Amino acid sequence: MLIDKGFALTKIEAKIRQEGYKGSSSTLRNYAAGLKRLNQTTYSANNITPENTELVERKLLIKLLFKQLEKIKGLDKECIDRVNSQYPRYKEIIDIVNEFKKLLLDKTVERMEQWIHRAAGLNIREINSFINGITRDIIAVKNAIRYQYNNGLAEGSVNKLKVIKRIMYGRNSFEMLRKKLLRLEKRPKFN
Repeated sequence: MLIDKGFALTKIEAKIRQEGYKGSSSTLRNYAAGLKRLNQTTYSANNITPENTELVERKLLIKLLFKQLEKIKGLDKECIDRVNSQYPRYKEIIDIVNEFKKLLLDKTVERMEQWIHRAAGLNIREINSFINGITRDIIAVKNAIRYQYNNGLAEGSVNKLKVIKRIMYGRNSFEMLRKKLLRLEKRPKFN
């Protein structure tokens, strides 16, 4: 970070304005002051110095749950390797999430029980909650993985009906709602 490297706020502002920042200088000053306080608190609480420390934003590490490393600006392989060595629990979480994604994409239902057992072994409250949700209706989950079919079309139609009903807000009868819906279904759609 430029703040940790000792850059003046005016130079930081000039640099980020070149990259497209259009906000006010006072917003930037407030953000920088808060960041400096946070960094100072972190350094003093952990008895570390900025020279031998690299701070990684939590939101970037969380993005790694949803995106590939190459698609996250501000993270690289070396940084993640350092985080994984410092926090092996984080690596376990990322690995279990990626394993579940692979299980879904490959449609390998046979590995579901193994994944559940391995994930439960981590004993993380949020993952255990996810596992409980899966095991409550394991047959439906396995079928969702196995087959391409889904109820998206029916859900979309129900949602459309509810929107029309809300718009009408009791001003007409059921028969009028029915006719309106049928008329909208017959109308050609233009993109």
